Amino acid sequence: MERRDFLKNSSFAALSLAGVDIFAKNVSGKIGFEEAYEDAIKGVKKIYKDSEKIKLKIPKEVKKGLVVPVEVDIDYPMKEDRYIEHIYILATKNPVAKIIKANYTFINAKAYLFVNIKLSETQDVAILARSNIGEIFEKRKRVKVAISGCS
Repeated sequence: MERRDFLKNSSFAALSLAGVDIFAKNVSGKIGFEEAYEDAIKGVKKIYKDSEKIKLKIPKEVKKGLVVPVEVDIDYPMKEDRYIEHIYILATKNPVAKIIKANYTFINAKAYLFVNIKLSETQDVAILARSNIGEIFEKRKRVKVAISGCS
């Protein structure tokens, strides 16, 4: 076997093994809502359920779960010592519950997020806003889905 063939085959084998590992994690990596929620609140001092600090705009009903607009506006000071660090969007019945984690710093003027998400069926959408001082502000809203947006 020539050196060139050996290098080509060993590189291909290494890439194949790496790809299998990544593929296996993605296929079997269905993360349920409880696990995603626990990950988001890890190390938190206080959780404020149904928080008035979160202004959430999401439709009550959608025909197709393929494109569901979500607008989140957090009423919280964005100062150097107190600011929103992350906004999480979690879905209670999607195969992968953690839809998005948006990162912020005090440099951001406002903790605001607009995104289109996919929903697999009728379920609650949970918004978690995590501050840098260990507070979580939570708001949930039920969305009725006629046709699944996940396959």
